[in-house]
Amino acid sequence: MPKTKIHRLAVIGDPISHSLSPAMHNAALRKRGAPFRYEALRVAPEKLKAFLKGKARTLAGFNVTVPHKEAVLPHLKRLAYEAELIGAVNTVVNRNGELVGFNTDGAGYLMSLHADKKFDPRGKRVVILGAGGAARALAVVLSLAHARSVTIANRTPKRAAQLARELAFRLPKSKLLACPLEGKALETALKTCDLLINTTRVGLGGTSFVDFPWEKLPRRALVSDIVYTPRLTPFLKAAKKRGHPIHTGEGMLVFQGALAFEIWTGLKPDVRLMRRELLRRLSVKKSRRGR
Repeated sequence: MPKTKIHRLAVIGDPISHSLSPAMHNAALRKRGAPFRYEALRVAPEKLKAFLKGKARTLAGFNVTVPHKEAVLPHLKRLAYEAELIGAVNTVVNRNGELVGFNTDGAGYLMSLHADKKFDPRGKRVVILGAGGAARALAVVLSLAHARSVTIANRTPKRAAQLARELAFRLPKSKLLACPLEGKALETALKTCDLLINTTRVGLGGTSFVDFPWEKLPRRALVSDIVYTPRLTPFLKAAKKRGHPIHTGEGMLVFQGALAFEIWTGLKPDVRLMRRELLRRLSVKKSRRGR
């Protein structure tokens, strides 16, 4: 009886050794009995072009993380609609030697909002902290989901304004605004906010915002952080202390991964299993740090 061919999947980035995606995906692949194996591949920026012309063609598909989400674009044959709008790719599928790019980050975030908090962005006012790639993805999908307004707040106001203008041009029916990450304009945006999202690196390594105007945010507002390690970031701890409902970051990772899984394999993964495996690995990492 011929041996079943194992198709290779991967996540590429630099650094990448910290990634929990292999554990999450391989658990789901084993559960489905799918002939795929998922691994982490470190690809330095200066080697990305060679990778995409060579080794990438031997993979069935791969995820893309920092710092390659935008750099891969010129090397792909086609882009899915949302990837083109967002201007970044986190998932690539190899279709008969042609690399096709998708972005499942934003859709994964929306699925997590619904599954974890039963939150529907339609008609809601959203404030996003940060103006990087994640903020861009979320601003696009929240606008497409008919949010009433999306305000991008950034330490460099010029960058926030530039992003808001660019997305408003691409999404003319949406209301995209910008403001600094402090001062009266931010306070005004927070006063009517329904969903506050942190997409900045604040929270990694236990860092927190200094003098954030929490008192301006309505108690009912949902506070979300896309950072998933630590799971309860200082930002979310501060929100919880003030009585806000909170939304942790691991859901976005799980659901964007589930969407990528389906693109590659044509199969629906066990999302609960993926989350359990991710949380188990996060717990192991936390216990090791505590020793």
